[in-house]
Amino acid sequence: MTNAMTNAKAPSESTSLRLSDFEVRAGTRTLIGDTNVTIPAGKITVIVGGSGSGKSLLLRTLAGLLPPDGEVISWSGRIEFDADDTEDLVAKKRVGIVFQQFALFDELTPTENVQFAIDHRSDLTNQPLQSAREWLDELGVPARTPVAGLSGGQKQRLAIARTLAADPDVLLYDEPTSGLDAASGAMVAELIRHTQTIHRRTSIVVTHDYDTLLPIADEVLLLDSRLKRLVSIPKEDWAEIPKRMQPVQLEDDQRFREPAVPRVRQYTEVARQSVDRFLIATGSAVGATLRLPLELRPYFPHLRWGVRFVLHYLRLVGGPSAWFYLILAGLIVGFTGTYFTFRFLPFRSYTQPLLIDELLASIGFALYRILVPVLATVLVAARCGAAVSADVGVKRYGGQVDALHTLGVKPRSYLLLPIVIAFVLATPMLEWMAFSAAKAISMVTFVQTYPHIGPYFWQQHFLRNLTTDGTTMFVGWGWVLAKNVLCGFGTAVIAYYRGLSPKDSASDVSHAITSTVLWTTLYVLIVHFVVALIEF
Repeated sequence: MTNAMTNAKAPSESTSLRLSDFEVRAGTRTLIGDTNVTIPAGKITVIVGGSGSGKSLLLRTLAGLLPPDGEVISWSGRIEFDADDTEDLVAKKRVGIVFQQFALFDELTPTENVQFAIDHRSDLTNQPLQSAREWLDELGVPARTPVAGLSGGQKQRLAIARTLAADPDVLLYDEPTSGLDAASGAMVAELIRHTQTIHRRTSIVVTHDYDTLLPIADEVLLLDSRLKRLVSIPKEDWAEIPKRMQPVQLEDDQRFREPAVPRVRQYTEVARQSVDRFLIATGSAVGATLRLPLELRPYFPHLRWGVRFVLHYLRLVGGPSAWFYLILAGLIVGFTGTYFTFRFLPFRSYTQPLLIDELLASIGFALYRILVPVLATVLVAARCGAAVSADVGVKRYGGQVDALHTLGVKPRSYLLLPIVIAFVLATPMLEWMAFSAAKAISMVTFVQTYPHIGPYFWQQHFLRNLTTDGTTMFVGWGWVLAKNVLCGFGTAVIAYYRGLSPKDSASDVSHAITSTVLWTTLYVLIVHFVVALIEF
């Protein structure tokens, strides 16, 4: 506590925030219009408003998470720090946000969550205010309990600790008492007051729970749904706030009086919208492909965390469950390729003695160059692509991607690049495991079918078309590796971008997983078809 008090910013060093000619629009509808207001430095400002008034959009705009010219949500005006600051909000100052859904990194421990923020402070030349362990002790968060095992209150305290550890100039709280009972809400309110008193940050609390949070407020702004602007409420009028908090009413209720649309026109409109979505998705994919060389610059803001995320995705892509999956696939294709080739050989009693060695050589060649690579990369695309898309999709839906943005980290640094590295390394490894399993079961199947010939004959001819004198590498290994790398790389990119697409509900995550399986499988098959045309 002493260390925190020593390093806390003095009130004079805190940062005020000014909105000038500020407007927020949702499509053609104005949520906040013509607002000019100053949020004082070093104080707790509570912003209240009715449902649908735009509180969450305001908070995300202040955090730098919404671009001014978004397709759905747009904003204009100026967001300035201090009276003489004319620079862009995000470019110069760090804004921290305590998300409503916490947005903690579940794969990291509580200590690592806080250390991640410490290592990505905006100014690394200054000493951190506290160590990660000291932040956890101050906020009362158990260090050894996994994030998934923390209670809701403990997760909220951990989210506050992580945000403060990044040393932000302005601290935002998004509905901090949402879903809590009265007693828990009062404890959260007291915690916000406690941290603001010690660390002297400019704190902005967006909430509809005015009963719980007004007692800790220094200033109150009402997002008036009738005036559509932020209005400062004098302290003597705070008791009138409940009367002025009205839910937003739709300005135009004509949708209830529109004439019925013929069914044919409805189907036509649905088809048109589906085509539009496909073209938009295709255009986005093309744009992402063109940007890819810049997105994949080999750069980690912090090497330790880059390696940490690479290992996370290596476990996800090439972990023990994937080993079992690919080995089983190799056993199936190796057994069927060997057993049924000899079992259904035409005129078996006559042709088998003449062709058995040639058949073995052909089986070995087909398994190594075609069958196992195709099957393995398709399974990697479906299984591992879906797993990575789900991981990234949950991070997008749960706010972890937004948390990276507020910590000054671009998602490509710790998500896209590690995912690509994991797939490029794991895909050849998994394919080799599948081929090794196929080769082993092929020998066992052949020996069991022809016990009088034995394994030596199998080994001599199975590898005949794959080996040459004076080399330890199989013939065509370069083509096999190229197909593995191309398939792994494309699967990684598709899984990342499908997972990173906007997620407004859990069904969006499910849709991203499904589309990842479809697109990655199609991509892999196209790669094998094109390479086969060139190779053979």
